Amino acid sequence: MNQKCVIVYESIYNGNTEKLARAMARTLGCRAIKPEEVLNADLSQFKAIGFGSGIYFGSHHPTILDAVKKLDHMEQDIFIFSSRGAPVLGKYHEPLKKMLKEKGKKLVGEFSVRGYDETGPWVIIGGGNCGKPDEKDIKKALKFIRKSLAEHCMPDYYELIESKMPVRDGFVNTYSINVNGIPVILKGDFVTINQEACIGCGKCVKICPLRVLSLSERKAFPFKELDCTLCRLCEINCSERAISLHYTWIDAIKVAVRHGKRKSL
Repeated sequence: MNQKCVIVYESIYNGNTEKLARAMARTLGCRAIKPEEVLNADLSQFKAIGFGSGIYFGSHHPTILDAVKKLDHMEQDIFIFSSRGAPVLGKYHEPLKKMLKEKGKKLVGEFSVRGYDETGPWVIIGGGNCGKPDEKDIKKALKFIRKSLAEHCMPDYYELIESKMPVRDGFVNTYSINVNGIPVILKGDFVTINQEACIGCGKCVKICPLRVLSLSERKAFPFKELDCTLCRLCEINCSERAISLHYTWIDAIKVAVRHGKRKSL
């Protein structure tokens, strides 16, 4: 878990902003929290903070503005994001940017996308921006994070492995790498689990539809990787950001071939 970053978000209508917040949090390897948690949190411990919500009557949600008020004047990297009903961003971020400037914070970037809206005149036609934010919007959000906060993004230790072994059914490849003098144990290839970050909560084991994962000595590991469909449920629901998926387009095609004759889960 990245303890140097945090995302503070409010998403009370259709979950539009929550989709962005959780995707960004996975890329940074950090927590995404609601403003009420900020009341009991020390924000000075973080080097980078993201603030985001839907746009309500021209600005971010009041709870986000209240969270920013809790900031001190120490140096921190801040980014802003939002979902909005209007097709053009306009000046909706200005109130929050003004507050951050008064706090002496460094704004490293801002991001906004259209979100599904079914208020006011939109109710007549069943809602506006249907399906937004979609997968393309999420990918744009992740690209924004990797560009604006590159130094804060969670490293993928699997990419540091020089010699990888072939994936075999019923066998788990184990790799040991050295990160700043500290050994890190990784298990798995398609589904890679950082054994140092895993807390053995078992959530990934329970949520995997094809039972690819198991627990041993309070650590998760993939014992049936060839059954993985790359659905990413384990990765998305890992609170410690200990799981990452790795595959090529050829691997993805092989998934369809391996599961082509399945009739059910």
